[in-house]
This record gives sequence, structure tokens and C-alpha cells, in this order.
Amino acid sequence: MTRAIVIGGGIAGCSTAFALAKRGIAVTLIERHEKQAQEASGSPLAMLYPKINIKPSPANILALQGFSFTFDLLKKLPNSGNYFNTCGQIQLAFNAREQAKQAALVNQSETQYLKFQLLNTDEASAIAGVPLKTGGLYLPQAGWVKPQSLCEALCSSPLISVVTSTEALSIEKQDEVWRVSVANQQRLNVDKCEAEIVVICNAKDIKQFHQCASAAITPVRGQLNWFKSTAESEKIKTIICSDHHVSPAVDGWHCVGTSYAPNDLRAETSPADTQQNLNALHKVAPDIYKHIDLESVQARVGWRSQTLDYMPLAGQLLDEEKLRKNPPRYNANSASLPWLSGLYVNAGHGSKGMITAPLSGELIAGLAADSHLVTSPQLASKLNPSRFLLRELGLKQLANSLFAA
Repeated sequence: MTRAIVIGGGIAGCSTAFALAKRGIAVTLIERHEKQAQEASGSPLAMLYPKINIKPSPANILALQGFSFTFDLLKKLPNSGNYFNTCGQIQLAFNAREQAKQAALVNQSETQYLKFQLLNTDEASAIAGVPLKTGGLYLPQAGWVKPQSLCEALCSSPLISVVTSTEALSIEKQDEVWRVSVANQQRLNVDKCEAEIVVICNAKDIKQFHQCASAAITPVRGQLNWFKSTAESEKIKTIICSDHHVSPAVDGWHCVGTSYAPNDLRAETSPADTQQNLNALHKVAPDIYKHIDLESVQARVGWRSQTLDYMPLAGQLLDEEKLRKNPPRYNANSASLPWLSGLYVNAGHGSKGMITAPLSGELIAGLAADSHLVTSPQLASKLNPSRFLLRELGLKQLANSLFAA
């Protein structure tokens, strides 16, 4: 049986493990924390809705396909109603620019199947369940998910072995297999450290592995807050967004956020960020803000893993040393490139991991198992984790056509 090792137990790692196991591949998932979904995927709730731009782009295609894929996956998982809900989402038209964007989105054919609806103030307030100052764009298919429960469900296959409190240190090829060394090697049998397939899914830390040195990825700090529901706040029926979001009550709590701070590596929570999130709540729903118990407010810091072009890293890696030593021609056949056979990355999802990571995991599993592309060849090329290296070498055309027929 083909074996795989997945490094990282967030949504990227767990969805990749799920996709591999679905194809009959035995997976060992290595997570350095005591539980899965403790870092970027560790928020109590994640909001599930696509962020669409007016102009058609690969990012739009990815958002739409990823949104559809994640929701189909959630509907098929056993007991997903315990951790997933399609409550809908209203994006408020808080200024003229946002109003124009929303009108344009409704008229775009590529988003018609999402059933966007433009709402006036009264309609938006009725659907949201609380008074709003403006109307906006309503997406009834949007919803929320509990990330940790989702990750556990994705790893429930008997073909997946989850090893926690174990940190992967390095990856090296030995003969025909990859060997992963870990900090506490005694926790893993030798056969669990060797596999034909390795997928690196540890978000902002992928560069600890020398094979990912050229990946253009950076951490972006974000703080989420949550507060106990009140009789007034329990009336919220949907996710409400401006430049922040507030969720309906789930298990007696609302989530509000999220701050955005590039180049900020502070791990501690910030009172200023908490106030920023609460100010956003006040702007969106002042009646809710007036009634919340400020003593109940809690906070959590996480880091989005963001790439230079805001697209994830999803696919097979190239050998950087060989590529630099012997750069190919701009029109070379991609099959002739020095691929690292069996070594893949699923990372760099920014704030959209719940939308883009499962589709990326399916893309990787297809490439590893049967060369099947779940996306178009063009989109698969745009996601390849070695694209920045190829662009640096002046091979942009090649980077954009790695899967050309």
C-alpha cells in the first residue's frame, strides 16, 4: 500500500489526509501540538463565504470552486450538522464604492449560481434579525463551521494515523522514499517516518524545510474576539460583515473580528485589537454592542499564512538546487523539469483556508495518486508552490503553463 506523511494538523493537513485516504493511501499525520487545529485553524468558529472581486481572476475562480467544494464536503461528512450551519451572510454596503461593487457582482454570470441577493435596509434587517443601518449583499449559502470538529472528522478514516505532540524537523529522500525526522523520534516507528508521499502543511513554518526555501510566504497576525450572547444578540440570524464580521450565537457565544496586522509577531492578545473588533461590532450593530457583557469578552491570536500573490501554495515542489544550476528554456516541457517526486505543499491560504485548503488537498491527492486535476490546468499552475522560484528565474511563462496540454 502506498504511504503518505502529512506534516501539520490544521485544515490544510487534515483535508489533505482525508483526500489521500479516500484513494486508499495510508496516512500518518504529524502535529506538533497536543491536538489538531491549534494554530491558524484554532478559532472557535470559522466563517464560510467566498470573497469575490469584480474583475474575473484566478483568485475568483479559486474562491468559487473552493467554496462549492468545501460545502459539498461538509454536507457529505457524517454528523456535520453538529459543527456546520448554513446561516447565510450579509455583506453590508457601507459606502458608495461597496454599493457599486455589490451591484456589479450580482450582474456577473460567474457568480450567478451563488444566488447573491441585493437587499435594502429593511430587507437586510429582517433577514439579519436585528436593525441594520444599511442594506447589502446577501448570500444564503454561506455559514459557519467549528474548525477543530471538522479536522477531527476529516481524520476519522482508519487509514489515517494522527500523531500529536511530535514536531517534524527535516525531510530527506532515501532511495525511493522520503524520510521525515522528528524531535521525539521514539514516538514513531520507523515505518511511520518513511513514505512515498510527503505533504508539507505547516502554514507559516514551511520554510523550516530547505525544499521550501523559495516559497514567498509571510505570517499576518490576526486577533479574534468572542463574547457571551444576550437576549438581544440571540436575535442575530446570519453572519453580518462590514470590514469585520460578527457571527450568530453558537453554543452561547458570538465571534467578532478579525484584526489584520502584517509584520506583527506578538503572540499575546492586544487590548487595542479587542477594542478595534468591538468598535466594528458597534458600527455594524450598535444595539447588540450596548448589551454585551464586556467582562465576558475573550480573545485569541493567530497568524494567517499569506503569499505575495494572495494565492495558496498547492502542488508538487521542484528541486531548487537543480533548477538554479541548470535553468530550463522558457518554453521547456514541464515534464522535463527537476520535480521532487512525491513531495508536495498545501499552505499559504491567508484568511481563506476553510474555503481553499480542502480543494487544494484534493488537487494534491489527485496529482499524487492518479495525475487527475480537480481544477483547470491553468489554475493548478497558478497554485504550484514553486511558481515564485520560476518567476525569479525569468520563467513566468513556464510558471503559468506547468500543466499545459
